[in-house]
Amino acid sequence: MVRRCKYTGCHTLVERPAYYCGKHKQYEAEYAKQRETYSRTYYNKRVRNKDEANKERYQFYRSKTWASLRKLALERDNYLCQYCLALGVVRPNANIGDHVLPAEVFPELRTDLSNIATACRDCDNVKRTLEQEIYGTGQGNTHRNTNLRITVSQWSGLIARKKKDVREGL
Repeated sequence: MVRRCKYTGCHTLVERPAYYCGKHKQYEAEYAKQRETYSRTYYNKRVRNKDEANKERYQFYRSKTWASLRKLALERDNYLCQYCLALGVVRPNANIGDHVLPAEVFPELRTDLSNIATACRDCDNVKRTLEQEIYGTGQGNTHRNTNLRITVSQWSGLIARKKKDVREGL
């Protein structure tokens, strides 16, 4: 297999695994080091798996347990976004299994099927932002409001308000 030389403007074909042709091979080591620094493996070690809690959470979402729970929730909800549905909007083909109460804050509920709702990408993205604001989830944040239990219909209202604010530029 071949690819083009990575040197800007050079179109010489090089055989894999090399990235540079013979004329530009002096850049190969630097490029390999740069790739290692920004590789998925590096990211997983430094960000996803930086501590035991993150490592466990990352592994859970790649487990058979989560895959089967997610599938059960999607089928139970007929692939309809539950947050949109609570507002009277039918949005089919939703394919995200979302923890209503974030598993990061409420780990005891992560395998509770009643805590998993089907969500569309739009609602999931907005809800994740709201979770960071309300519960302090996400990288480097400190958890707060751990006694606050928000339902699907309450999330729907918050999501709708946030979407409206974004549309209006607030």
